[in-house]
Amino acid sequence: MTQVVFLDIIIADMIDGTNDTRYAFVNGIVRAKEARLLKKSHFDRLIEAGIESFKPILSDTPYTGAGDLLNTLSDVEKQERSFFEKFCLHSEIRDMVLLPDMVHNLKVRLKNGDASLLYDVRTEGLESSEEVKAIIADFYSHRNAFIMSTELDKFMCKKFNELSMVSEFFRCYFQLYFDLENIRSFFRARKFESPKEIFKQVYIRYGTIPEKKFLENIDKDMSVVAREFHNTSYGTLIENGGNYLETQGSFLRLERLCDETRLQFLKIARYYTFGVEPLFGYYQFKMAEIKRLRQVYMGKEYNIPVNQLKESIPDAW
Repeated sequence: MTQVVFLDIIIADMIDGTNDTRYAFVNGIVRAKEARLLKKSHFDRLIEAGIESFKPILSDTPYTGAGDLLNTLSDVEKQERSFFEKFCLHSEIRDMVLLPDMVHNLKVRLKNGDASLLYDVRTEGLESSEEVKAIIADFYSHRNAFIMSTELDKFMCKKFNELSMVSEFFRCYFQLYFDLENIRSFFRARKFESPKEIFKQVYIRYGTIPEKKFLENIDKDMSVVAREFHNTSYGTLIENGGNYLETQGSFLRLERLCDETRLQFLKIARYYTFGVEPLFGYYQFKMAEIKRLRQVYMGKEYNIPVNQLKESIPDAW
């Protein structure tokens, strides 16, 4: 563990952040909040326990509300969003955080989804974009939800790429994000009859792995895929996640490994003294924590096997 922390410090020294001294005060608050993030032991105990034991297990955490846990999670989520919005002084970073929820809401609305699926975020700013207006107009013409969703995702990634230029930390983070999304899409597309055509539609061009490499291997055996991607930064992830998918027919391990990789990178932000990076990193960790708590709670509610729940929780806390 000491060696991993030392490596993170070295990487933080190598990757420039915004170094904005205006965040000195709030980063002190962030350090205190990080100390209250859940440990892996919390998740392990929750997974093994029944729902009636959740409150005692979480009694020393911020999730100690008197009511239903799901309501408590929603309350904490709102509090953390308010904290982030209050102290985040970079409009680019606020846009990074809000954009996925805005895109989600627009997709739900275009598909006439239930209002309960909407986040508490308005989409007017998103819909004022000429590119988004064109995507909406095309959707009303072809009525293909897959194409609409794919085009909105590509638009979002284009904006992420533009916004990430605020510092080298964010540029590296979103390159990682794009690579992981492409890896997910690669394995999903392999399940279709025309994987190359599907992958071409969803490929994000801002990552570090060329589209050609994915296309050359998309219909190959997993042993070949593992060998071809062995020398990339994601060789172990692709081999372990892909082999689990082949043998178990489940994306659980691949999704977990992708989440672990993203969260492990965000740990670097903890070693910046100044800048918005610690605030952003903490907020992403907190939202991931809330998401996993909901996942475990609902898994218990619907009797999901313990081994599946364990497989789905990233080992990054």
